[in-house]
Amino acid sequence: MSKKTKMIAQIRNSRLCTGCGTCAGVCPTEAIKIHVSEGICVPEIDEEKCINCGLCVESCPGYSVDFKGLNMKVFKRQPEDKSLGNYLGCYVGHSNDSDIRYNSTSGGIASQLLISALERGIIDGAIVVRMKKDRPLETEAVMARTRKEILDASKSKYCPIASNEALKQILKKNGRFAVVGLPCHIHGIRKAEEVCKILKERIVLRIGLMCSHMVSFAGTEFILEKLGIDKKQVKALSYRGNGWPGGMSVEVNDGSNFSIPLLGTWNSYWSIFSSHFFTPIRCEMCPDQTAELADISLGDAWLPELRHDRIGESIIVTRTKIAEDILSLASSTKAISVMAVDPAKVRQTQGLNLKFKKDFLGSRLLMLRLFGYQTPKFNAPTDRMWSPLDFSRAFYPYFNIQLSSSRHIRSLLTHVPFPLFRLYFGIFKYLSLI
Repeated sequence: MSKKTKMIAQIRNSRLCTGCGTCAGVCPTEAIKIHVSEGICVPEIDEEKCINCGLCVESCPGYSVDFKGLNMKVFKRQPEDKSLGNYLGCYVGHSNDSDIRYNSTSGGIASQLLISALERGIIDGAIVVRMKKDRPLETEAVMARTRKEILDASKSKYCPIASNEALKQILKKNGRFAVVGLPCHIHGIRKAEEVCKILKERIVLRIGLMCSHMVSFAGTEFILEKLGIDKKQVKALSYRGNGWPGGMSVEVNDGSNFSIPLLGTWNSYWSIFSSHFFTPIRCEMCPDQTAELADISLGDAWLPELRHDRIGESIIVTRTKIAEDILSLASSTKAISVMAVDPAKVRQTQGLNLKFKKDFLGSRLLMLRLFGYQTPKFNAPTDRMWSPLDFSRAFYPYFNIQLSSSRHIRSLLTHVPFPLFRLYFGIFKYLSLI
């Protein structure tokens, strides 16, 4: 096994791998494939095909992300706002197409911006993620070149996504492309662009989706089991949509349909995921809630004044000129409606998750190292000093990850009513706010 191959294997085996798929996307000999192991995406290496070029290691965001260096290369400055990163403008907005807005996660801005950019010739296609038609519980990254293909990939996917594996499609085709991804995907793309100039030339728009953490495939299977649904009988599944905040919809082979709200009721499912059950340990090491290295970042507009909204609004953070230009174009053509807001509103929408990612990072990394985990190199500030209270805040999600990793305990958890999960999440919320 070559030195570089050994390093990728070490990153995977030490659980530093984010499952983003960047290593497979940039490998010139296709020596790396992504497969699912223990409910998450990990690389599998064909040693005979490996030429030890090192592109995989140099592009990997799992073991290191030089935030200071990348901020200088991308934005030419360090961020003054340590919670949000560099930005040009902050907005709340939505698609003016009622179908797109209603059937998206929140506001439909991501889909609408891609459609506007495609129709205006700004991009020739976009890497997006959809659920597989033949295996509806699994995801696949595809190159969308039509309005329909973009809309087929709308809505959040609360499961592992190796979207950067599709970077090989950009390397094979001339053109200008957009990519959509979580913060870890954007980290991998920015690193890959530094060692693969073709990617830097061809990727013109990077849309980052705000993210607190990923959920393994075991999380979806757990919800299905609690609903009494055989995963082998699932014909179609959607985590969000049908208004805001929406909920999970499941269609099974006999034509039956099941649904469960995302949140807002005692029988919603998000309290399970927000308590970090079924979360990969690498997500606990991430300091980036708002996709700080993207051109434009999007998320749910969780604001008190919008709590009665049932269609959806997106919170929008533009970070580069092309993001501002595309947002302005979509607004001028009436494809979207946007309103500028104070950056404090963005922080408010991300509240608890942003606090967890930023304020408790040092404590989380210290705790994980004490438990024997290797942690990434970020070259990013961690201002807060360790305290016993911070340790308890860091231990709560870690404890739940360990609980849901046990097959026996997971079986017991299926008998816990949804309302008790909501009460249990209240402990974490209390610890974070005091």
